[in-house]
Amino acid sequence: MTYAVRVPLEVRTPLSESDPDVRSITRLPGFVRLEAVDRDNVRYELTLDIEGGSLRDATDAAEELLVEYENALGAYGPRLLAAVAPELR
Repeated sequence: MTYAVRVPLEVRTPLSESDPDVRSITRLPGFVRLEAVDRDNVRYELTLDIEGGSLRDATDAAEELLVEYENALGAYGPRLLAAVAPELR
């Protein structure tokens, strides 16, 4: 089953599209999109597609993947603003 995961996050400074670390997240597993949700470009919504046999499996997989995304954006001080909550597609 495929689950959609939408995670709001906040960063200390706006993401720079010219930063190789920011560009590299599009190649991480599950990536669908990362879009700014405020004028100041410090709040974003990260959307992932996750495969899982159950909601619990999808949640575990998403939490593991989010560590990779947080590491890639580490220079920007990312902070998740909500718990991971996969939704069945």
